[in-house]
Amino acid sequence: MRVLLAFVLGFAVAVGGAFLRDSTAAPPARPFVNWEVVKESADATATQVREQWNRLTQR
Repeated sequence: MRVLLAFVLGFAVAVGGAFLRDSTAAPPARPFVNWEVVKESADATATQVREQWNRLTQR
């Protein structure tokens, strides 16, 4: 029963996160309808985090 609840909750969080991102994104931004768009967004976020970390640690 816990596994089913965790699966449903995980699905709801994933769909809710995609909906929230799509509804708050600027108009020219592409919606999260395929994995390529998600990958591009994740890569951009990882790059920004890496740059900020390097700036904070002054590498």
